[in-house]
Amino acid sequence: MDRLRTFGIVAHIDAGKTTLTERILFDCGAQGWLGNVDDGTATMDWLPAERARGISITAAATRVQWGGHVLQVVDTPGHVDFVAEVERCLHVLDGVIVLIDAVRGVESQTEAVWQQAQSRGLPRLVFVNKLDRAGADFDAVVAELQEELDCRPLPLVIPLFDDDRAFAGLGDAVRGRVQWFAGHPSPAATAQLQAALRTAHERLQEAAADADETIFADLLAGRAVTPERLLAALRGEFLAGRRVPVLGGAALWNRGIDWLLDAVCALQPGLSELPRKGLWAVDRAGDPTAPFAGLVFKVQHGDEVCNFVRVVRGVLRRGDLWTRSKPPFAPRTAEAIWWMRADHHDVTEVADPGAIVVLPGELGLRTGDTVCAPDHPVHLAAPRFPVPVLAVTFEPAQADDVVVLAKALRDLAVDDPTLRVDREADRLVVRGMGELHLDVVADVVRSRTGVAFTTSRPRVDRRETVGGEGRGEVEVRAMVSGLERSAAAVVHVAGQADGAAARVVDASGAAAAAEVVEELQARVANGRRVGPLVGCLVTLEKLTADPHGDNVPLLQQAAVKAWDDAIEAAGWRELEPWVRLEVWCPQESSAPVLKDLGVRGAEVVAISSGRLGARVQAKAPLSRMLGYVTRLRSITKGRGQVTMRPFGYADSPQE
Repeated sequence: MDRLRTFGIVAHIDAGKTTLTERILFDCGAQGWLGNVDDGTATMDWLPAERARGISITAAATRVQWGGHVLQVVDTPGHVDFVAEVERCLHVLDGVIVLIDAVRGVESQTEAVWQQAQSRGLPRLVFVNKLDRAGADFDAVVAELQEELDCRPLPLVIPLFDDDRAFAGLGDAVRGRVQWFAGHPSPAATAQLQAALRTAHERLQEAAADADETIFADLLAGRAVTPERLLAALRGEFLAGRRVPVLGGAALWNRGIDWLLDAVCALQPGLSELPRKGLWAVDRAGDPTAPFAGLVFKVQHGDEVCNFVRVVRGVLRRGDLWTRSKPPFAPRTAEAIWWMRADHHDVTEVADPGAIVVLPGELGLRTGDTVCAPDHPVHLAAPRFPVPVLAVTFEPAQADDVVVLAKALRDLAVDDPTLRVDREADRLVVRGMGELHLDVVADVVRSRTGVAFTTSRPRVDRRETVGGEGRGEVEVRAMVSGLERSAAAVVHVAGQADGAAARVVDASGAAAAAEVVEELQARVANGRRVGPLVGCLVTLEKLTADPHGDNVPLLQQAAVKAWDDAIEAAGWRELEPWVRLEVWCPQESSAPVLKDLGVRGAEVVAISSGRLGARVQAKAPLSRMLGYVTRLRSITKGRGQVTMRPFGYADSPQE
């Protein structure tokens, strides 16, 4: 188990994650060809929608061997619309490789996935990719890592250049080895390469001396320090998050992948080294003799339903009984256990601690479920996901087809925890994380069902909140069975800064309070005008009614009216989702780009210029940014690019 390495590859879109994973498969002997994203031959991008669009949409797992180690590799999407895929994978990974484009440097989604990994305490190893491209700058990327991500990068593998300053080789700063890709360096270049390697090696020695006093003493005395001692000292710094190893290469041409895999084996944690928190906080985690327990971190519908499980403790063998812990169901038999390689599988008889396996079939499992031995129930920490921010309506050409559409969409909602589906008569309201997310969902549904349907223009999901606090006091009267009855309620509303869903609490102590609180909670969930109420506490302070007859409906009516008055008194506000965006454009297009962003109500945070032109960082209301990609291409003659990621809810800007 200490030779098991489970890691994910994360990055900004188009940094080369899938290309890197394909090279890992080839170098490890798992496949005999070099898969290519552009040609549609990538093993890890197996969905038709992925091959058609040239992007990763779903996370794909594979299992390979390298240097006496077993590597479990997860290739994750880079587009922010598929954040659920990244989040649930990070929840079960032991470390990550952060891929950075050597030309574009640290980008917005790089920062997002870095923060996700950092919040989980995952060791991060950086691979600077595309060093073969014009404009690539390894040193600039290392500097950006330190400045933008507030870390201490430490280059282990550096790029080497020929007399024409073209990327021609790689140098191992730990052992002093060199890979030269064509011919031999000239005598002049050789001296420069030796100097570059010597400088990089001295930096490693300094870092190791900071971590290990014995290395410091040996260096001070002029004694040699072996590469193994250097790596051992640096490994502790890496696992603790105090240092970030950086390696260079070019995945497209398979440059530097072998040394990257060596670094993964040498530096990433084994199962016994994982901190006892999160998924591994459960008693006897990693113990093969403990009762079986694992987390379902992904469900995927296809020709066969695949339930992806990370085994946390114990062993699951084919034929063993297992159950779900919450809510429990009758024990089932593990009729099959699979290793996965994208959409292909190999059958295995046993799954040990740390293994990522699939239990095939419609088993009633959902993302976040714990599966365990029937007589040893346990609950493992489950991942959390953001709520969807955009909605479209699916309307079939034939009303009878709504049932078929609903079934396909609900299967997708099982696969994707950020997808929500509601039925309204002969239409379906589908909520997701962005325009691309919902476009992909529509494409998949058309492919699976063959049903003709139209989709509406996207609209944002809004929220409601209050600016302060207020109290409502209402008395209602009604004729019941010829007699006049009355009921009164007092409701207090106070704003809270957490932005979480509003809560209703009872402070009245009345006999009918439970039914009244239930009605208020339903109103809070729906909101008054545009969406759910968030960021406030609703307190039912007082309930009074005539002592005769059933007064619950009258009390509910009084409480709802009092709640409505309290909301008005507290200062009702409408909130909408905002996004943080990063725009790259030619320098000459920056003025019209900034003007267009101003018209959309965006708040510019920073403007800078670099190798790729102007970089604009801003935040803006999502409703104003719908269709922005097309507009940006028009302004910049097709040369502009933008990335957006959620930035919470805020007030709409003034018109």
